[in-house]
Amino acid sequence: MKLVRRGQVSLEFMLVFGIMLVLMLYSVNSVTFKEGSTSTETLKMQVLLEEKSLANAIAGTIAQVYAQGPGAKSTTYAKVTYLAEPDYLQKAFGSAKVSVGSSGNLVFVGVGDNLITEDANGAEKNTVTTEMPYTSKGKGILFPDGLPSKSIRIIVEWDPSRDEDWSAAVVGSYLEITININPGG
Repeated sequence: MKLVRRGQVSLEFMLVFGIMLVLMLYSVNSVTFKEGSTSTETLKMQVLLEEKSLANAIAGTIAQVYAQGPGAKSTTYAKVTYLAEPDYLQKAFGSAKVSVGSSGNLVFVGVGDNLITEDANGAEKNTVTTEMPYTSKGKGILFPDGLPSKSIRIIVEWDPSRDEDWSAAVVGSYLEITININPGG
């Protein structure tokens, strides 16, 4: 009688172990980054949300300085995760290039060689824009391997004696994006 019971316990163990193995393989397969998989689409969405957050921070700081007038200066801090990880950007968009800048009355943040703001002709969106209160001459910064730091300091000033300019430098642990606005100048 004991021999039959041992066999039954072994059979039940093998059955439960097999089901657990199938579930584990399925979960590992669903979190790997394959083109068009759920996880890649989720990663793309997370990068786009981070782009939007950074564009909003820049546009908000520009709006604050613009509202204060010539001679004003403001600093904003932002944190990013995905935009500073070239591997994630490569998996999501096939490129690690990050562009930050302005065009017309928009601030843009995008990933990739060709910046696409709308899903036109089947091309997937890789750039987000946010409106700012004045029309820019169109300046920007290109980071070929993603942003060099996860901590960003955005410094916007309105110095009427200088032309509009965007620049970036790593200062300590911060990526410092310095913008001089000069509406009408």
